[in-house]
Amino acid sequence: MQRPCAGLKAFTLVEVLVVIGVIVILLGLLLPSLAGIRRESLASSCMSNLRQISIAHLSYMAVHKERFCDVGLPHGSLGAPARSFVNTLKPFSDGPLMFRSPLDASPHWPTELGGEGIPVNDGSVELYRLTSYGMNNYLSRTFSPLAALEGPGAGADALGRVRSPESTVCFLRMADRGLYASSDHPHVEEWDPDPATTSDSLMLAATQLQVNSIDGQVPGESSRSTWSFVDGRVQALEFGRLFESSTSNRFDPAISAAMQSGLQ
Repeated sequence: MQRPCAGLKAFTLVEVLVVIGVIVILLGLLLPSLAGIRRESLASSCMSNLRQISIAHLSYMAVHKERFCDVGLPHGSLGAPARSFVNTLKPFSDGPLMFRSPLDASPHWPTELGGEGIPVNDGSVELYRLTSYGMNNYLSRTFSPLAALEGPGAGADALGRVRSPESTVCFLRMADRGLYASSDHPHVEEWDPDPATTSDSLMLAATQLQVNSIDGQVPGESSRSTWSFVDGRVQALEFGRLFESSTSNRFDPAISAAMQSGLQ
């Protein structure tokens, strides 16, 4: 029988535990980075979806004398789905438009579209999610603040009515959960904080938009999501760079021109 070599020494239990501890620490440091890399990759795919939607929108405008498409999916009441860009832009794309973001974690997609089939509303009207994306309601023919006051067509519903297309948000990410998860547009004019409550603009916007679509952290001014602009550009940007207040933002075409710098 051969005897073990005299110079060899086995690992002690303490040494094995130390090595395991180091590996656990390294994995703890590495996994968040890997998760962040994965979300950035998914964000690139989401931006690709927005880019295709934007290209289709530019084609739509070319045919309709520079008029924008419109919205119509409801958030708590009856809407006009046939008018929504989800339907009207389809003929203007060379291939199928992807209206579901790879970052979308909403449980409200219908089962026929691979979702969980959980309705947005628990009331008499059951609404489901048909798109991850929405359109800036300031550009809507029927749901812009001016249209609400003066009637359809009163707002900035055409390219010629937007002074700064490169600085004005067009398409965006709708909230995955909540009342607006079934809709295709926010109501930006409602984001002004109410002095009688503790709600600020960010909290109000986060009920309508997925402002933290990329980072997935608690919504904050530095939360990042994907956005497209009227000129067709698509970018991943922090919410704080797009909305400061009702008098300083990139949603209202009447004032977005004043914020042209800083997007590159």
